[in-house]
Amino acid sequence: MSEEEKVILFQKIGEGIIEAQRRLFERKAKLGEDVIIADAEGNPIKISAAEALTQLKARGQA
Repeated sequence: MSEEEKVILFQKIGEGIIEAQRRLFERKAKLGEDVIIADAEGNPIKISAAEALTQLKARGQA
């Protein structure tokens, strides 16, 4: 596998992870559930899935 193929593969994997995260947040938001995410320092915080989805969209990943 060439370096270019590896880069493309890892980009596809990253996109898949973001898509799975978005779908999880959407499902949990519909159910009114919370999610645990990490803050800027890496500490876990609990927020609503709706807020997590809003943050994901603000980063342009949803």
